[in-house]
Amino acid sequence: MPPGPLVLLMDGLWFRFEGKPWVLYLVALKSCRGNRAVFLDPMLLEGKEGAYKWEQAVARIPPGAKRRIRTLVVDNLRGLEQLARHHGWALQLCQFHLLLKLQVQRNRPHRALKGGRVRQEIYRLIRRALDLPIGPKLYETIDRLKGLVKTKCGTKRIRAMVREFLRCAGFYRTCRTHPELGLPSTTNAVEAMGGLVRDLLRRDRAGSSKRALLLWTTALIRMRPHIVCNGKSFNRIN
Repeated sequence: MPPGPLVLLMDGLWFRFEGKPWVLYLVALKSCRGNRAVFLDPMLLEGKEGAYKWEQAVARIPPGAKRRIRTLVVDNLRGLEQLARHHGWALQLCQFHLLLKLQVQRNRPHRALKGGRVRQEIYRLIRRALDLPIGPKLYETIDRLKGLVKTKCGTKRIRAMVREFLRCAGFYRTCRTHPELGLPSTTNAVEAMGGLVRDLLRRDRAGSSKRALLLWTTALIRMRPHIVCNGKSFNRIN
């Protein structure tokens, strides 16, 4: 187990057995002062991913390690903000998934989308807001986004994404506002383990049943429980 204060990273992999959804919950711990995430045994639960299910995964963390957790790093899923608040953890939302959603929207043909240029500006402003230090330039960027979301900046989905970012902007910037925690800005380390699990399933019959999936995934993680997980570093933005 990593020493000192810890960062908790979590992500879920979706599967379907007998027509029903199941989620494999992946949990890793990283030292605030280190760059290596250590994975715990996974948990497989029936039903859609949710805060209640994640609470069950958190309950399996050894008490000594759980007491040392300072921050939770996850994707922006319903209920996880409340989970972090309940445990008194700082929350870092995954910047990669936010930008990926915007990138998908941004790269669609402009002729097929109304307000394409505005969406380009939204993407640029959000990227800027993620990296700017607290100060006038950040406040100007946030004010510009607030103004754009009141206009017809494309689809309702785009406007909803901007409003959600504005509501959660502080959670996306925890790595910036709390550099002492050594936080990654994404869940990429956990997703890398998820990629190894998917590769295993393609090569073998590890996913042929719920039991096989859990056994093979647990064995894989125990054989190679460590993944490099660097904290976010920032360059000065003018």
